[in-house]
Amino acid sequence: MSRYSLARHVFLCVDDGHVVLLDLKHDRYWALEAAGTVSLSGLVPGWPVKPLHAPAAGSCDPAQAEEVIGVLSGRGILSGSEADGKSATPVQAIVAQRELLDSPGEPAAVPVGALLRFIAAAIAAKAALRMRSFASVIERVRKRNAAGARTGGPDLVLARALVERFMRLRVFLFSAKDECLFDSLALLNFLAWHGVFADWVFGVQARPFCAHCWVQLRDVVINDTIEHVTTYTPIMVA
Repeated sequence: MSRYSLARHVFLCVDDGHVVLLDLKHDRYWALEAAGTVSLSGLVPGWPVKPLHAPAAGSCDPAQAEEVIGVLSGRGILSGSEADGKSATPVQAIVAQRELLDSPGEPAAVPVGALLRFIAAAIAAKAALRMRSFASVIERVRKRNAAGARTGGPDLVLARALVERFMRLRVFLFSAKDECLFDSLALLNFLAWHGVFADWVFGVQARPFCAHCWVQLRDVVINDTIEHVTTYTPIMVA
């Protein structure tokens, strides 16, 4: 019978023999050897590492389980009550299949209104990342997407035109190099203010550790390439 649960502000995935955890409240990642967490399979609902999946070194030793639970509970990763937490089942992200701008169209004039929204989107993203907690930024995007989903399905034709404008204007204000968080949030703002609501996907690589994020509309990658994003295992989708 389950005795613990994953804290609501924590997300996880399994990559390259490791369980990687994202703690939104403290804006940090943790990585554990998967074999060392097999003892949690019967104690935490949805825990992704089962005895049959772990190397022979993994075990369900009670002492080991208590040690792992003590560490994770102390860091706020696990809750002592199922009611206060959630299942540890990893996110089921839509697998990216296409790229939105794999064949860019002809350059077109950018309307003044789009330019102003681009500037506002970039300023809002920068302000949010500097002045708000990471958890509150994610929650705000989630609520906006949930509200936008009620207005209908995504318009890929409109999204393509908007992204082409965004990419053309971006070079004048900032570079996306090593700025995936800011670039993605600014793009999400820009799209949302035009009525297009996309997903914010976060992925990780365990060895060597690396975290990345990108914008995706259903199975279409908007601000990255298929070749790049498929090297990451999704850990959270906002």
